[in-house]
Amino acid sequence: MTSHFEEVFKLMEKSFPKNEYRAKENQKKLLKNPMYKLDVKTDESGKTIAFIASWDFPKFLFIEHLAVDPCCRGKGTGSKIMKDFINNSKKPIVLEIEIPNDEISIKRKNFYEKLGFKLNNHEYYQLPLRKGDKPMKLNLMSYPNEIPDETFEIIENIIQSYVYLCQIWRIN
Repeated sequence: MTSHFEEVFKLMEKSFPKNEYRAKENQKKLLKNPMYKLDVKTDESGKTIAFIASWDFPKFLFIEHLAVDPCCRGKGTGSKIMKDFINNSKKPIVLEIEIPNDEISIKRKNFYEKLGFKLNNHEYYQLPLRKGDKPMKLNLMSYPNEIPDETFEIIENIIQSYVYLCQIWRIN
């Protein structure tokens, strides 16, 4: 979906703090990675109104970003794109959320739980995407089941190695 990249990146900038997405040139380079995929939802005029950025690993899918244009929030757009993603997946799905300790982060957790995701209680840190940033303590959620203790470290290592550490030499 390289044709929608500019709109996707603008929506990413509106939807996430700067430390939760890469610099534009590094984000664009990901489009060449065969494991990285953008699922874009457009309105009737072709404008990007939502997207999911995910990684397709052999044993699971990892959703790195889900964003809905502010003008379309609260109208079921996020639920629709997530349900489509889930229904088209034949693998378990993993994603990161902030520790649910305020109204927004609790709403986000509840949104994913309504879709069938389970909150995992393993200690997890997102590695930095930009130079000078620090790792962030987050939670992993998974669909359709919780991540078993014996599998958690494997999943964590795959996410950190491919999503974060493979980018470390390009961080801006």
